[in-house]
Amino acid sequence: MRQKLKSSHEKFKKNAKNTLYKGFDKKSKIKPSDRQSFLEEFSKKIHIPTDILAGAPIITATGRNEISLENYKGLIEFIDELIKVQTKQCRICIEGKHLNILYFTEDEMRITGYIQAIYYQ
Repeated sequence: MRQKLKSSHEKFKKNAKNTLYKGFDKKSKIKPSDRQSFLEEFSKKIHIPTDILAGAPIITATGRNEISLENYKGLIEFIDELIKVQTKQCRICIEGKHLNILYFTEDEMRITGYIQAIYYQ
């Protein structure tokens, strides 16, 4: 008859709270805002713009009729009055009238039309 072995991992984990397992507590996870601030600090130290290091979306608006959007992952929704785009960090929603995607590549798209609002979800 085989004897079942009991793991002593939990016992060692309790004894080593302040040493080996200190950073692995399930309750203390890194928040996205903390991660972003770390990338900002790191980019300052190595003199690289934050948007390049973190892959942040870059939105360039030319008046109310044209937007250039860089560093996006994919298109979620596209209708005449709303365009939703997924980025690494959030969703970007562009509201307006007669919206049109003039062109898009792997990392840039140009949106034209009467742009009323840009917001992040």
